[in-house]
Amino acid sequence: MGPGPSDPLADPSRLESLPVEILQLIFLHSLEVNLPRASPLLSRALSTPLIYTWLIRLAFSSPNPGSREGFFTPDFLPHPLDFWALSWEERQHLQTTLLECRWFTLPLLRKCQREYVVHAIRRKCADLVFQEDDKAVLENLDSYFENLDACDKALFGRRRKGDLVIPARLVDEAQASSRTVDRKVAIWFHFGAVQIREPNEVYYENDLFRLPCSGGIRPGRIPDKVLRAPWSDEQFEFLQLLAADFYLDEDEASAERSSEITSRLIRKRMIEPFRRLLRIYCRAANCRVLARWPLRPLHYTLIQRYGSGADDPFLNFIFDERWGDIPTDCAEELIYYVELTDGRQRSRP
Repeated sequence: MGPGPSDPLADPSRLESLPVEILQLIFLHSLEVNLPRASPLLSRALSTPLIYTWLIRLAFSSPNPGSREGFFTPDFLPHPLDFWALSWEERQHLQTTLLECRWFTLPLLRKCQREYVVHAIRRKCADLVFQEDDKAVLENLDSYFENLDACDKALFGRRRKGDLVIPARLVDEAQASSRTVDRKVAIWFHFGAVQIREPNEVYYENDLFRLPCSGGIRPGRIPDKVLRAPWSDEQFEFLQLLAADFYLDEDEASAERSSEITSRLIRKRMIEPFRRLLRIYCRAANCRVLARWPLRPLHYTLIQRYGSGADDPFLNFIFDERWGDIPTDCAEELIYYVELTDGRQRSRP
């Protein structure tokens, strides 16, 4: 028996009837992320791991000066995708849209990071000379990517000098004597980042190859899916990766989005995600400086309203780890609350 009249595959549209290769070409030209959602046929043609990978490379590769020449090769980002054709506004919109997609997961992003780092080393270290042991390490980085717990996650808002730093020499062919110049190749595996620098060079952001990277005046938005229950370890790992470059709140002063999340955790008495979020450094769309997860006067009031007295875990956490962020009037109110509920005096830590 053939498909019934209600079957969406029974009467495909003219667009759906096109060959898969043509549909994919249309999709890559248009970058209309909602197109695969239009029908099961289009979803089947356009929802592939390879297309997802190309979209991530297009939206989240670093736009550093070193990427302008010899980096976006056809094997890495095929036609018609053109990294440099996107404006800052288009890139920011594409980043935000892709981050919210269900298929955009941490395992897929980790896979893309590996491929990006390997590509950056292949393209940008071709002229460098390494010791044989160091060369062997660069040719097999799997063990580092499989042990990300030991890697730098910039827990205090700033990266260190690299999880792996390998010395190299650059042969200056312009010199008759083939003079060599020292270099260092630094890799951050959690951030999917590579940097080639002189030994004494300032290392923080100078020509850094990184994925994911916002790369614009206004970055993409951290997706809701990493900011809600079930609050898994994978969600926090994903959030820790994105928080270094993508924005949490629209406005630093109001912090409306983060404030609502924090308030919900206090009301529902979810202490573990509360602790983990308040240890994260993040940024707002209107500020490039990373700062600790915001606390507002409302949160101190909620802790007293929903708390369990002087030994409340929320209260103890902010006393122990966020006391320096509490405004003086809120701090005095909290101390009074402790004395009222416990009968003991407590001074400022």
